[in-house]
Parts: sequence; C-alpha cells; structure tokens
Amino acid sequence: MFKGVSYVVRENVNNLYRIYSIAKYELLADMRDSKLGIFWNFANPVIQVATYWFVFGFVFKRNEIDGVDFLSWLLGGMVIWFFISPCITNGCNAVYQKINIITKMKFPVSILPATVVLKEAFNHLCLMIIVVVLFAINGHFPSLHWFGLIYYFICSILFSIALSLTTSVLNMLARDTRKLILACMRLLMYLTPILWDIKLLPHTLQVIMKLNPIYYLVCGYKDCFFFHEGILFYWKQMLVFWVWTIGLFWIGSVIMYKFRTKFMDLI
Repeated sequence: MFKGVSYVVRENVNNLYRIYSIAKYELLADMRDSKLGIFWNFANPVIQVATYWFVFGFVFKRNEIDGVDFLSWLLGGMVIWFFISPCITNGCNAVYQKINIITKMKFPVSILPATVVLKEAFNHLCLMIIVVVLFAINGHFPSLHWFGLIYYFICSILFSIALSLTTSVLNMLARDTRKLILACMRLLMYLTPILWDIKLLPHTLQVIMKLNPIYYLVCGYKDCFFFHEGILFYWKQMLVFWVWTIGLFWIGSVIMYKFRTKFMDLI
C-alpha cells in the first residue's frame, strides 16, 4: 500500500535538480515563443483582475468586504487562484505532454507534475510583486503576519503536486480527464469565495463550501494580508485541506507506481 508513496517520494527527492532544470527550460521556452516574453506573466493576471473588479466592484458596487476595499480583497484571493489554476490544468497534462521523451528513454515519470508546479511558482512570485505594490498603494503594508504566506505557499505547492500526480495518470488512462477538469475549473472559481463573500450563503451551504481545499488557501492568503487571525484560526479547514492533500497524494502515488511501466501501451 505504501510502496507507491515511497517510490514517488524517493524518485522526486533523487531528481530535485532535474525537476528544477526541466521547469527552467519550460519557462524559458514559453518566453522565447513570445516577443514580449515575461511581460505576459504580469499582463494576463492584471487584465483578468481588472475585468472582475469592473464587473463585481464597479457594476455591482461592492466597495468593501470585512473592512477591506474590494480591489484589495479580490486580489488577496485571486493571487493564489492564478497559481493553483494553471497547476491543476497543466499538471493534468504533465505526463501526456512528455510522452515522446518517456517512450524513448528511461525517465522518472513521477517528477513531471512537480516540474509544472515549480514553473508556475515562478509566475506566482512575479504576480506577488504586483500585488505588494498595489496593496501598498491602497494602504496595506507588509507586516510580520505576511510570513504566514510561506506556509500557505508550501501548502499550495504540495496540494497541486498531489492533485496533478493523480490527474496526470488518469489523463493517460482516459483523455477526457483533462477536458472534464477544464470544464470544472470554470465552475470551481465561482464555487470558491474569491469573487464574493461566503457569508452571503446560508450556514449549511457555507459548511459545504468550506470542504473545498482551495477555500483554505484563499482564506489563508487573505488572512495574512488583511485579518491577521493566525494559521490555527482556520483549524477545521486545515484538517480538511490536509485530508484532501494526503489522500490525493496517496492515490496518485499508487496509480503512478502501478502504471509506471505501461505508459507506452496507453498511447
């Protein structure tokens, strides 16, 4: 039962430099394909945030939520969503995208989801620079509470790897997996209280919504930025999050270990 977990952990630890090298290559390749390069790492999130702010902040006139101006409140949740979303959608395709390499040489397949997450981590750090500047303009200056972001960032990395590990193998077994995930991601953003306040829902629905592991990450980022309640304040959501993360990593490791030599047959 734990053989798969041990296999995946060992393979990733032994190939840390390879994970870094592949992520770096993919990042530079994306920049070479565009004349504006790294500019799009900043431009795409800014355009999307501006769109959501116009619709929810300007049209629906949401000025403040819990004493925080709406634009800052929106950015506090969107910044982690812009990291999680591509990790999930691209992580699902991590193995299939490298099928030419896998079939031609002996390759540690289980490291591929981690390479996708590491690449997106760089884009996330770039976006954080913009967020810090905008927060400073709006009067939200860095404090000691912001060190909690390190914990939530690590949580988001581990969750993304765990989920991508599972979905990348499922995508090899059934190509419809990625299409299903892409469709669900459009819905998931609205089911995660990023654009609206969860307090608008009845209590029962709030409890159901809090079972979403991404909700924990969004609340954590917003808490570090604005509310400063501390990591243990969300202990119930923390338990739910780690159950999801550990469960997905275990499932992903087991099926990755089981099919590690059969990917060529699944093409």
